[in-house]
Amino acid sequence: MPAAPTRSPQHRTGASDDQHIASAPSIAPPARRRPWLIVLGVLLITTCALAGAALVQSAGARSQVLVVARDVPMGQVVTGEDLAFAQVSADASVETVPAEQADAVIGQTALADLVPGELVTLSKVDASALPEPGHQLVAIALRPSQLPAQGLRAGDVVQVVSTPGEGAEVPTELPASVSATVLRVGEPDMDGMTVVDVQTPDTDGAVLAARVATGRIALVVESPAGGGR
Repeated sequence: MPAAPTRSPQHRTGASDDQHIASAPSIAPPARRRPWLIVLGVLLITTCALAGAALVQSAGARSQVLVVARDVPMGQVVTGEDLAFAQVSADASVETVPAEQADAVIGQTALADLVPGELVTLSKVDASALPEPGHQLVAIALRPSQLPAQGLRAGDVVQVVSTPGEGAEVPTELPASVSATVLRVGEPDMDGMTVVDVQTPDTDGAVLAARVATGRIALVVESPAGGGR
């Protein structure tokens, strides 16, 4: 019986190599680079760095300035206890007073009501003490019944009206009065009396003081400070 033909080792090895080559995975071509993505990334990093630097610089530009520590009525002299320090980052157009210039404010007279937390500015104080030239200051002690329910505040324009004595007849003519401007309203004492400092023309100061001494007066508010409450 003839023997079955056999393949040479070289022939078998070649066939095996052909199968290996045929089954090897194909290699994908390298992806194309996109230069615009690289440029975009660089721009983004640069923008973030600049923004961070600006933020740090802004935070470091804070300065210590003067603020109002407690209520200071118009016409009152500013003391050291009326002032406090605060760290702020304000625009150059915002008027402030550096903390080291506190001596320039202490001893000045408030030209308007100053409220706690408010920035102190030189335009709100003045070295000239009140009353103004050509005026006199008169202190008026008022009972609670002589004060308006809404209260008084610096800047109010009032008429101090003379009233008849107890048991006297109601006057039929317009009672005498003196016009004045409220400079300061004190705190009520233990008896409820409130002292109000008013400014009046020097021609009326003595007359007003004499009428106040009798206790027979009433206040009529003509023009609330600021035009309203």
